Amino acid sequence: MLRRVLALCAVFLVVFVARTVVDAQVALTPSPDGHQTVPVFVNGRGPYPFILDTGADGSAVYQWFARFAKLKTVAGAAGSLSGQTGTADVPLYKIDDLAMSDRHIEHVTVYGLPDRHDAGREAGVLGTDYMDGAIIAFDFPCGKVDVYAKPVESARAVGDDGAPVSAATVNGSGLLSIPISVNGYAGTAVIDTGSRDTRMTPAFARAAGIDTRSADFHNGAAIYGANSNRMTPRVGPIGTVRFANVSVRDARAEVIDLPVLRRDFGSRPAMLLGSDLLGKFRLVYDHQARRIWIRASACAADPR
Repeated sequence: MLRRVLALCAVFLVVFVARTVVDAQVALTPSPDGHQTVPVFVNGRGPYPFILDTGADGSAVYQWFARFAKLKTVAGAAGSLSGQTGTADVPLYKIDDLAMSDRHIEHVTVYGLPDRHDAGREAGVLGTDYMDGAIIAFDFPCGKVDVYAKPVESARAVGDDGAPVSAATVNGSGLLSIPISVNGYAGTAVIDTGSRDTRMTPAFARAAGIDTRSADFHNGAAIYGANSNRMTPRVGPIGTVRFANVSVRDARAEVIDLPVLRRDFGSRPAMLLGSDLLGKFRLVYDHQARRIWIRASACAADPR
């Protein structure tokens, strides 16, 4: 989950251009760290593995890739970037052309992320700035992403006439959240395809009758955000999760007091709905219209 907070020391303009209305389809490829990546071209070169991330309201590159690609920094500027574990000042880079298949955005200013602490070698993150102007269909079980350039009838991407779920923006950012319940207790979930794991606040867990001190839970792998702070979650079964007219029984998740959820939701029950649970479905995502659809995938058995 990456959120733009402010830009320091300089004012810059980002212009996004969709150069084609032709639909695109790309493969989702597993990374050694568990993320699903898409092939992205940077300034006409590539493809390089990027995370297509609904939990990032701006695109970003990792520092190793910025050096590798010889990206130019924005002179005299830095950006403040909020990740799951807190906020950090990071460099800004210029990219003339950022493309996935036939869909491009141009003259992009992206954030420079600290290099990962795990086995991942992703080049960067493609955020919701790329998704605007299109409907994005993540079909995780089929291992693909479909891109429908606007204007397009939503039924074409959804596949039927089902009603969408209206999403809300998160605390003035471009991130989207939807209602969710865990064991019947209501809360709010940020839609975060860039998070490998679903993560909920300890307060939400307690309210939903989840005891993270039980033998069913254990310490998970450390989480590092944009500020590289290390946080360790408790991992275990959380019961039945319901969202967007679907339910997942015997779900598992991480329970952790993430600063980003505390800042955006205070003491209210909140969670990041990650690709582990979203990955059981076909997620159709219209960022501009603040609408999503969750549908069964033709490549998966009934996840319920």
